[in-house]
Amino acid sequence: MAVQEQGMLAQARKEQTRRLSNSILRRTLANVVLFAVAYALLFTGFMFILGTPLSNLVFNLVGQRYSVHSAIANLFLLCVAAGFVAGIVLLVRSGINRALGYFDDLLDSVANVLSKREGPVSLPRELAPTEAYLNAVKEESERSERAAHAAEERKNELVVYLAHDIKTPLTSIVGYLTLLAESPDLPLDVRARYTGITLDKAYRLEELLEEFFEITRYNLTSIPIERSRFDGVLFVNQVMEEFYPLAEGRSLELTFDGPAELSVFADASRVARVLNNVLKNAVAYADAGTEVRVRTGLVCAPDGFVWWELTVTDHGRELSPEHLERIFEKFFRADAARTSEGGAGLGLAIAREIARAHGGDIYATSDAGITSFTIWIPQGPSIATAPSTRA
Repeated sequence: MAVQEQGMLAQARKEQTRRLSNSILRRTLANVVLFAVAYALLFTGFMFILGTPLSNLVFNLVGQRYSVHSAIANLFLLCVAAGFVAGIVLLVRSGINRALGYFDDLLDSVANVLSKREGPVSLPRELAPTEAYLNAVKEESERSERAAHAAEERKNELVVYLAHDIKTPLTSIVGYLTLLAESPDLPLDVRARYTGITLDKAYRLEELLEEFFEITRYNLTSIPIERSRFDGVLFVNQVMEEFYPLAEGRSLELTFDGPAELSVFADASRVARVLNNVLKNAVAYADAGTEVRVRTGLVCAPDGFVWWELTVTDHGRELSPEHLERIFEKFFRADAARTSEGGAGLGLAIAREIARAHGGDIYATSDAGITSFTIWIPQGPSIATAPSTRA
């Protein structure tokens, strides 16, 4: 983006310099030509009408002395030439002042952009390229400011919501622990049930706190990537192991689809977070009794470039195209289709930014209740044991 903006600025500067110099030069030359023609016509008319009578009058006034008359005539011609030169100088100076006036217009326009005044920048016709560039800069600045303001408002709202949600499990935890402390004679089965409820509420409180801290510290623009080579199959299975208890609780079957081993090059901890977020989403929203499948492998593109592909597929409610367009937006929480309880809407946004920080990306599709998230991590132009290209 920065390179593109620099290119636009260089092009606008070049076009502006050419247009402005040509405009000033044409205007100045036109004024000089018009002045010269008008001056010549006035001088010719003056000499034609009054030249002879004035010459005779001066000749008689100097006592018909030819030398004095010639000196006065030469002085007159010198004044005429001086007047012509003075006119040319004034016209050139006027052109310079006009050029300097453009700088005043530019400074006022820059001040307009910096002070964020309403309305577009308006400049003289000669400064059209600069006007277009400044309006583009102003529009982009206003767009970024609106987006930042909206994100900040959304963030503040989510902080308030999470802070409110934190009170609910905390109140339950305090209530059950108080009940257990004040009623030591409760039956063992009742105490076990209350203890289990308290533990579940504590886990829920931990999740909310993690989301709360995620919102307050998360910065999408600063994700360091440190790549290393590791076994992608072992990696995927290790991430999946964390979800077996949750999947079993929802009667889901976690299935792995891939080779026996797979050497990949990426930031394992970062990609683990991506896969964790996507798997968490799939396990949470898949229909009970269905399958959540994780497929991985190397894909060779038609140009020979090799990618590491990770695909998580679940069976549940279909996502609309509008939902799919925004599902990776920061702080986006959808409607009932995939709304997590107290979720901040950061998981998939983080997943996309990590994938892009690697030079890859993440995509989502949903059709007939089958939703798939596919993660692409670049591996290089070629690999010695490159697999065949998948469709």
